[in-house]
Amino acid sequence: MKVLMTPNSRPADTRLRALFLHVALCSTLVACDCDGGESGTDGGGRLVEGATPADATRSDASGVIPIPGEGECAWEPGERPTAELPPEHTNEYVIELERGMIDNDSGDPVETRDRMNEAIVWATDNGFDKIVVPPGTYHLGEPTNDIYAGGIELVGDMTFELSDGAVIQMATNDRHNYCVISVQSNDNITIRGGEIRGDRETHVFAGGTAHDEGHGVCVWTSANHILIEDVEMHELTGDGVLIVGSRGGDEEPSIPSTHITIRNNQIHHNRRQGVSVVGGHNVVIANNHIHHIEGTSPQFGIDIEGAGRTDRDIHIFQNNFHHNAGGDIVTSTGRNVWIEENTMTQCQVNEAGAYDPALPCDLERHVDGPLLLRTDTDNALLNPSIRISSGTPNARSTIPVCPGHYRRARVNPIDRDSHASARFYHGHHTDRTEIHTPS
Repeated sequence: MKVLMTPNSRPADTRLRALFLHVALCSTLVACDCDGGESGTDGGGRLVEGATPADATRSDASGVIPIPGEGECAWEPGERPTAELPPEHTNEYVIELERGMIDNDSGDPVETRDRMNEAIVWATDNGFDKIVVPPGTYHLGEPTNDIYAGGIELVGDMTFELSDGAVIQMATNDRHNYCVISVQSNDNITIRGGEIRGDRETHVFAGGTAHDEGHGVCVWTSANHILIEDVEMHELTGDGVLIVGSRGGDEEPSIPSTHITIRNNQIHHNRRQGVSVVGGHNVVIANNHIHHIEGTSPQFGIDIEGAGRTDRDIHIFQNNFHHNAGGDIVTSTGRNVWIEENTMTQCQVNEAGAYDPALPCDLERHVDGPLLLRTDTDNALLNPSIRISSGTPNARSTIPVCPGHYRRARVNPIDRDSHASARFYHGHHTDRTEIHTPS
């Protein structure tokens, strides 16, 4: 185990350095040499069609085989999570703009929304299952009630593909909630390519509400087998992607959204989150670049927070995080969450997402640290690279674990062939962790 100090970062006193070192030691960070294969990627680590993190480059030797503990806080063992992909859709229809009278040059937002949705329904009713949007800027959005503005509404069993140069732009509005693209209780949907842009720069923040529910893609409620890939999602007043399951009631069980894959996307400059999971099972979030999330709490790259729903079997794999004001990953309700081979850099990152010590640390605030793992969640933290340049005001450590709840520590045994010294805290396992802290 070694802790690496970041050169050219803001000076920290000896006491602070000792605290960082103490956190690293208490997390039992085990260094090991692990080799993985390359099937399922394009050579650069990017997932390709039909690939899942189960067949992508990773460290197979880092498998976690926990032995359940005892009591109400016992670890719930599980295998590396996966998500089934939706079926491939091949019967293609390119939207005919003239025929549908659809403006692709920032025209009237209500007309554009209505005609785009009409084209989708017409195409699927006539046997097409892959709808392709030509290049252009589609300015859309329609207030449908006092708090919501509607966008594109997808039906089930289809692919919605944006051509290179196609931008779906939410029109300026004063609503608390909107979805640029909505997947409402439908299954077997792929959203691919192009750009989804919110109205953050021109949004009317009025009415006394937080205005934090303006999202790029809404996967709700209790949708199944959804793939979102190769999309740029930014300038949203809320999240890039919001996954929601049904909450249930006294006599009705909650029903999660399941088998959701979010991969190879650029998600940035949103106010609230990159991705929120609020009632999701079998969720894979892989090979995304998530950065510059700032504006309204929680301001994390990925937030797992069920709000009365259940979240489990979630794989956060090979994502690149930086400049996220709250932090990079927080799990408040997750069970069997695998956080594997992610890069978390506080600041000093270039446009490509690579650390550059010559750059200044231009992140104004970093509230909770890269990782926040709360009480009564089960997490496997495998092979991350974490770089801290200046600490955080709320938790001056790299991995705050259940702040204020150490009395409820979940110390669970683990059976490992090669690294028997690994330990658990609150059901969290760490292995082969690279930490860079202030010098």
